[in-house]
Amino acid sequence: MNRIAQGMVLVLLGTAALTSTVFTDLYLNYVQAWFRPFLIASGVVLVALGLAVIVSELRLAVRGEPGAEGGHGAPADGDHGGHDHATAPRVAWLLLLPVVSVFVIAPPALGAYTAENAASSAPPSSSSSSSGDFGDLGDPASSAPVELKLQEFVMRAWTDEDRAMADRTIKLTGFVVPHPDGPDNGWYLARLQMACCAADAIVNRVLVTEFPGTEPPEKDTWWTVQGTWQDPDGDLQSVRDHRFSVEDMTAVENPPDPYE
Repeated sequence: MNRIAQGMVLVLLGTAALTSTVFTDLYLNYVQAWFRPFLIASGVVLVALGLAVIVSELRLAVRGEPGAEGGHGAPADGDHGGHDHATAPRVAWLLLLPVVSVFVIAPPALGAYTAENAASSAPPSSSSSSSGDFGDLGDPASSAPVELKLQEFVMRAWTDEDRAMADRTIKLTGFVVPHPDGPDNGWYLARLQMACCAADAIVNRVLVTEFPGTEPPEKDTWWTVQGTWQDPDGDLQSVRDHRFSVEDMTAVENPPDPYE
């Protein structure tokens, strides 16, 4: 790989970073939204450096100066090391793999496969949360559904000793994860939560035991469901899977930001 090729690789890497942040929301499949300005800055720097390398080498080639196309002067007499130290090793071409993955493969956001194999969120200690930490669910007498993030629903189900969600119609949105013991045991509505990037994602999920129809929906499809929390009527933190009865469900498009 000569220096012009190295410059082209830098330009392509920078272009991939800019394409996934400036022109699309693809970056949200891998990192939190607050990473966007840093990714844009990195992309601009990579493109600028790559162009600088290419322009510099082309100028040397036009002038006919030694060092163009990877050389930095003719080797001294007797210096026959067998390779040009100005060229990068062939393994450097592997830097193109991220570019190929973005432009050709475009890896999707983590989904059901990750949710099946990743660690589920664990209940917080009883002293770390209380009913006062949650927002108001509105008038208990109202029949209007209360829309919650799965993360909030799970935390409420574990820690809200006031059981404010009991007998309330709750609306949740997530993707379908099959039950490991088969469809007769229901299915999970899940959402991944990440602090920084997809590598640290944890799973928030509810076990859907009652739903319209006889067969669970297709794996990895997204749904908005309305239903009720099945109050375990005991120690909340001893529950492994929070149960949910679905009364109505609507298929939805994958959200631009699939994580919570």
